[in-house]
Amino acid sequence: MPMEKNARLFNCHRCNVPVIICSDCDRGNIYCGSNCSQAARVQNHRIANAAYQNTIKGKLNHAERQRCYRMRQSTKKVTDHSSITEPPDGSLPSEPSEGYPQPVKSGCCRFCGKQVPPYLRIGYLGRDIGTNLRRSSAWPLGP
Repeated sequence: MPMEKNARLFNCHRCNVPVIICSDCDRGNIYCGSNCSQAARVQNHRIANAAYQNTIKGKLNHAERQRCYRMRQSTKKVTDHSSITEPPDGSLPSEPSEGYPQPVKSGCCRFCGKQVPPYLRIGYLGRDIGTNLRRSSAWPLGP
């Protein structure tokens, strides 16, 4: 008997926007799209770099990089200051762009746009639990 198509409802781990994803597109997604996933990747990379910088090896590598940088800078002769650029216009775009979280469209997958059934899962599809509960011969059978 073929399994009926279903969908999952989750909140994006970065922007907390509710997202509907169909079972065809679902790969364990936790972000609403590429903008949030890329921003989270950059943030996690910064955290990892900061942790590495606090190790002895990271501090020594940083000191070596800075020493090389200062050597390169000492050979450059700068006599004038650079020109001052005007700050960019601070107005917001009139139309929301793709960079902003979009509200959930009820009944449609966020990624492919297909219609989904009205009943949504809130958890992941898992394996059959009954196959993993076999007792090992090392465990006592109990009282």
